[in-house]
Amino acid sequence: MSNPLPNSPPPAAALLIDRAAVNTLASDVGIERLGLVLEAFCSELERRAPLLEAAIDAADLAAIQRESHSLKGSALTFGATTLGAAARRANDASRVGDAAGALEAGRAALGLVLPTLEAVRKLIALNAENSSR
Repeated sequence: MSNPLPNSPPPAAALLIDRAAVNTLASDVGIERLGLVLEAFCSELERRAPLLEAAIDAADLAAIQRESHSLKGSALTFGATTLGAAARRANDASRVGDAAGALEAGRAALGLVLPTLEAVRKLIALNAENSSR
């Protein structure tokens, strides 16, 4: 898959969220707590995205590395593999001093935050709907 740019159309939800990872998470935390855990992930994304954006705007490689590392770990833990991969690229590039690569991958990661949030919130709603039945 090529690096998506922030203004490119978002990948399909199926490509944004790894359902197998979410199923593993559900078995780890319990299906009844899955929505709460996923909502915590959404809050983390909403908190971290502006920090990564500020780091990119300042071309601060140390901050890009720190924020993309945190974003990568969180995204991959919660099954947001496309976002996690973009954050990994930003982290790797910033770690080796590749400013252009870090900025490009960081912007790609930022471009995936909103579509990922939408996909996760749809999962939360679906989980709530299925739990109420």
